[in-house]
Amino acid sequence: MRRNSFVLAAMLITLTLGATAWAQRVGRIVYVNAESENLRAQPAGQILGKVNQGTPLEVLEETDKWMRVQLTAWIWKASVNYTRPFDKTTALRALHILVKTRAEAEEILRQLREGSDFSELAKKKSISPTAQSGGDLGYFDPQDFDPAFAQAITALKVGEISDIVETKIGFSIFKRLK
Repeated sequence: MRRNSFVLAAMLITLTLGATAWAQRVGRIVYVNAESENLRAQPAGQILGKVNQGTPLEVLEETDKWMRVQLTAWIWKASVNYTRPFDKTTALRALHILVKTRAEAEEILRQLREGSDFSELAKKKSISPTAQSGGDLGYFDPQDFDPAFAQAITALKVGEISDIVETKIGFSIFKRLK
């Protein structure tokens, strides 16, 4: 567990607000007040580890009950892995098309429903970094993505195409592969 705690020190983390820390504005440095506090992948999500009392954290985003924080610390280089470990047997895999407007997304969705190839449309129309690979997101844990993405993908059956999903980065369409 100690090794995992060190790995978590360099990650972007989410911290419960409650009585453990406080902030008046984004960018402010806060300190863990409780003896230790859970680090979560997302609000009320999977517990990744803990940080100790007095740990400084920078507030990146804040809601009424949660803070998304960043922890800056030094860790032993040999104790990290450059890819997030996850169980490939339970991992998901999907294709993704991202566009700027709802009108573009509606036209693409119409073409997909008429039988157009998802990967080819992703290569031609998507503004996502995955466009070159036909929109392939690879294998992933749902926690790796925006909750709206994760919800849309997990709701699909293998081979199924999503409706349009609107987020702050644009309009997305997904096809679940695994």
